[in-house]
Amino acid sequence: MVEAARRGYQVVFSYRERKAEAEKISAQTGAVAVQADLTRFEDIEALAAAAKKAGPVSLLVNNAGLGEEFTLPAMGREDWERVLAINLTAPTFLIKELRDELVANRGAILNVSSDGGVAGSLHGAPYGATKAGLIGLTKTIARELAPHVRCNAIAPGPVATEMWHSMDPAVQEHVTQREVLLKRVAQPEDIARAGLDIASWPDATGIVVVLDGGRIM
Repeated sequence: MVEAARRGYQVVFSYRERKAEAEKISAQTGAVAVQADLTRFEDIEALAAAAKKAGPVSLLVNNAGLGEEFTLPAMGREDWERVLAINLTAPTFLIKELRDELVANRGAILNVSSDGGVAGSLHGAPYGATKAGLIGLTKTIARELAPHVRCNAIAPGPVATEMWHSMDPAVQEHVTQREVLLKRVAQPEDIARAGLDIASWPDATGIVVVLDGGRIM
């Protein structure tokens, strides 16, 4: 959000519970914060309406996601449906809601998948399946909305978010030193810059760019 605002976008973003943090970002960047539960279709529609109200819609970034881990024995139907709703259903219906505006403005869509959606995830079936589904969605929408809208995806590996910092330090060390060829974990700003760059490429659509330091090369 900060990087997008720095590049001149009028940003509209959603948050679910962290109101104080959302208000701080709004104050710093001029972005519009919309409280939304993306498991609810009415909230998806309200978020899309806020984006339309803010001005011409030229870029949609689908980066909301749940990274909950489940083995098959531990996974319940509610767990599956919750992750599916946030990681795949919400992006699909945000695209649907903003389709006409994106077409009119010859805009772009950026879907944030994961290297686990490319090579299979260690975080369980809901996460791996939905992140792979985002890749399929990306390619399908790229075909459907061409030549008016470009639709691409990025597939990050480990990123230094709160989720990463909550992990066992031994696991962090193993991933960084044994799995990631570049021996570093990406910063959120790295992924934001790369994603916005890719979204601006005029000849790219339907592609998936893996940003994981060579982890699944």
